[in-house]
Parts: sequence; structure tokens; C-alpha cells
Amino acid sequence: MSDTLLTGLNMAITRRTTLFMGAAAGLSVFVPALSASAGDGDDKRPELRIAVQQNPVSQEPVDAASNVAFRNNYSIHETVLALDMRGDFSVKPNLGVSWTWVSPTILEMKLRPGVIFHDGREMTAEDVAFSFGPERLLNKDAPGYPVYRTNFTSLDHVEVVDPLTVRFITKFQDPIFLQRLASYAAVVISKDAWQKNGGNWTTWRQKPVGAGPYKVESYATNENVILASHDQAYRGKPAAKRVTLRIVPEVSSRIAGLLAGDYDIATDLPPDQLAVVTASAGHEIVGGPVPNHRILFFDKNNPALKDPRVRQALILAIDRQAIVDTIWNGRTRVPNGLQFELYGPVYLKDYPAYKYDPDQAMQLLKDAGYNGEEIEIRSQNNYYTAENPVTQAVVAMWQAVGVNAKMKFVESGKLFENSSTRATGNWSSTGQVPDPYISFFTQFSSAGSLNSFKIWQNADFDALGAKMEQAVDPAERAKIFRDMLHLIEWQDPGVTVLHQNAVFFGIRKGIKWQPLPAFQMDLGAGSLAFEEQKS
Repeated sequence: MSDTLLTGLNMAITRRTTLFMGAAAGLSVFVPALSASAGDGDDKRPELRIAVQQNPVSQEPVDAASNVAFRNNYSIHETVLALDMRGDFSVKPNLGVSWTWVSPTILEMKLRPGVIFHDGREMTAEDVAFSFGPERLLNKDAPGYPVYRTNFTSLDHVEVVDPLTVRFITKFQDPIFLQRLASYAAVVISKDAWQKNGGNWTTWRQKPVGAGPYKVESYATNENVILASHDQAYRGKPAAKRVTLRIVPEVSSRIAGLLAGDYDIATDLPPDQLAVVTASAGHEIVGGPVPNHRILFFDKNNPALKDPRVRQALILAIDRQAIVDTIWNGRTRVPNGLQFELYGPVYLKDYPAYKYDPDQAMQLLKDAGYNGEEIEIRSQNNYYTAENPVTQAVVAMWQAVGVNAKMKFVESGKLFENSSTRATGNWSSTGQVPDPYISFFTQFSSAGSLNSFKIWQNADFDALGAKMEQAVDPAERAKIFRDMLHLIEWQDPGVTVLHQNAVFFGIRKGIKWQPLPAFQMDLGAGSLAFEEQKS
């Protein structure tokens, strides 16, 4: 496959943006959000314009799990339960308001009355049962079956008790089933709207009918997603009449558009550009670390990486703290393993930190008989914040221990595409729920991308995951998790962590919004507000 470099596709540069390019720092501008258009009648609420690095290919959570999907689809859908993302990530009520374990495998749940879908219908137990039923999720030919394999393997079926009561029946006693119901994909859709769509998945996945604070107005591939306020949302009427998430791949163009007034928020800004925004009196920076780790995957089927000692050498040759200190300006950290503190009793506080040992790396390469074979590291051209400079730093560190490393740009969505040179590449892992089974195991198991693309497989890892799924005691789960981490990060390396991720937004002053410590953007009622515009 030839090298592909994205260089500004769909930048949507206006004349004002152009005037700000290269001279953004120090400028102070105040441009109010767009006023209501004629077609919106008496609705005088502002519109919110957000410049993003990428949009998801689908607005349906059972169809797409990615950092950008986590961000966008939070506004479109509501999950059965929710996580306290501004607190300890514990499970809290949402569409389900109370629940009782009738037996170890039967969960009875009362549903919130008066929840209105985007099509104007009121949610009932039938919608919940359908959302988690065979046609959408459980059958092997269902569009959501891949998500069933990663998120809902313990679910057997859902029974309707009455219009506002359901029973979730599990195959075994599942210690994290409530967390599953609070995960990203545990959304409830309108059964009636699905059926009226006639099974056309292509149209449904771009305009699904959920119950979130915004509904999909339009989707344009490689351009934008436009969301319209769902005024009957159960959380209340959103402050923005409309939200446009426009793809602006280049960081410089996102910042220039923000300062020029073309956008109200610019996402995914790298640390070395934050001062450009704060130099403007009319703008500020919000955001910080999120429960996501930037990682590299290793293709163990590549001849150069077949010997695990070569992969171990690559791991030891990375000076992670130097990357955090110099490229991230100390605004994030290096974790001790591919884990998150939100795992609570399963978090391994004493798990060893990553070593930086170039001498040992060179010895491992020598012992493995490495003979200068090219090792390609793939980058999606800053799909991840600071992806390119971090990749360049890793290449230099590998070259310093004698590895013939090369950086290669690939299009977003083609990270895992097979070729004879595929060896390693930039990826990430998100702490979706406060337990490593969904957040960690399923991403790297036989149900995940590494196996389906024939990059990394390990039967022992899968066996440990199967054991963890049914382990009720947190101490036992932690012990299994320790064995899994050691296997995938050292014994037979499939991935290695670079650093914890952080997300920074440039925002126009006058907009009152504080991001969640997660990828999800909460733009609903109570989370977003606009100061009164002055004439």
C-alpha cells in the first residue's frame, strides 16, 4: 500500500480563517454563536459550531466504538444506566431508575416514565427488549452482534413484565452486569422507528432514533454531522438549537477558525498549541486527562516481530517520561500498565512501572537475531492528539538502539489494513466501565480487532478472560487481570502503552461548558449554557 498523507481535506477554510492563519497568537476576538435562521421560527437559541479532527462513520453505538464515536453519540442516545463520570464512575440510574436482583441471573428493572424518543414516541419496556433483542443485537446476523460479543456476552434475553418494567436474564451470575448496562453501547432505541425504517441499516446507522438531547439532522461523509435539539429530552431542553460537528483535520486550521469566529469550540488541541488560544482574550482552554491510554499494537505475524524478544526490545527502548515531559509539557502521565484507577478494587496499585532500558533492548535484539529488518510504525496523521510528534519520537528511540524503524501515514480507518510491511501502529484503549473485562479484555480478545485482522492472538489470554468474566470476587478478578497484563504487555507482547491520553478544547468565552473527564461531550441541558449576547 502506498503512503497516504492527509493534508487538509475538508478544512472548510473561510476568508476570515485565512486571515488568522499564521497570525493567530495575541488576537482578541468575540464573535457570538450563530443566531437562529429563518427556518427556525421563534427559536432564538444559539447554534454551536465545533471543529473536530474526525467524525464517526456511524451514529449508532452498536456499529461504531471509537474515540470520536464516544464523543458524538453521547448527545444522540441514552443508556439504560449511566456512569458518574464527574465522580467515581460508579453506576447510577438513567433510563432505568431502580432495580432488584430477583435471583443471581434475573435483574428486574423499573424504567423512567415519560422518556420521549426523537420520533415523539414514549419509551416503553418493548423498546428496551427490542434494543437488546435478537434482531438488533443477539443473533449472529444482527448488526450489533459484534458488540454483543464484546459487551453483552452474559445476556441471554430480556423479558417485558409491564410497560415500564423489564427483566434482564443472564446466562450466569455476572458481577459487572450493571456496568454493562451503563456502557457506551447499552442504548435504547425506538422499536417503532427501526421497524418503519424497514431494515435499511445504511440509512439507520446515520440517522438512528434515540432519546438523547439531540437528534441527527444530517450526516455528510468527510464533512459534518449536524444535530438538532431534542426539546422533549428527559434531561430538559438543550441550550443550543443546533450543533454542527465539522471535520477540520489540521490543528492549525481548527485553531485559526476558532479565533476567527468560524467555530465556537475546537477539539483535540496538542499541548504545544494551547498558548496560541490562551493568548486571545476571547478564548480559553478546557480539558485534561481522560480514561484512555495511547498504545502501540504489535503484529506478531510480521516476520521481524515473530520473536517476542524483538517486541520486548521495542517496549524497553521507549522513554515514555521524556515523551510526556517534552511533547505533552507534563500535562499527562505514564501509567503503571494498561489499566485505570477507575477499576477500583481490580486496579493493581503495585503493578510495576514501564522500564526505559536501551542497553537491555539492544541485548534482546542481539539475542533474537534481529538483522536490520524494517519495522513500520503507522500513524493516522494526528487522529490522536500529538500522534505525529509522539510517533517521530518513538522512531528516533528505536533507531537509537539499532532498529530500522520507519513512520508511515495511513488514512483513518485503515490502521489495521493488511500488508507485508504491517508491524506496529498507533491505537488507544479506553476505560469504558470501572472493570477491565469490557475495557481491556474484549478489546484484545478473539472478539476484538487484533484477532479479526490477524495481528495478535493468544489462546491463554482468551482463557484468562473467560475465567475473569465469571469471577465474582474482586480479589480473584484482580489476580486474573495481573496475569493477563503480564501476558499481553511482556510475555507475548500484543500492545504497549505510551502514555495516558488527554483532550484539550479551545472554547470561545461566553460559552459555559466544562468537559467531562472522558471523551464524551455532554452538551445537554444543565451542562451547556451561553452568556447573554451583548449588542
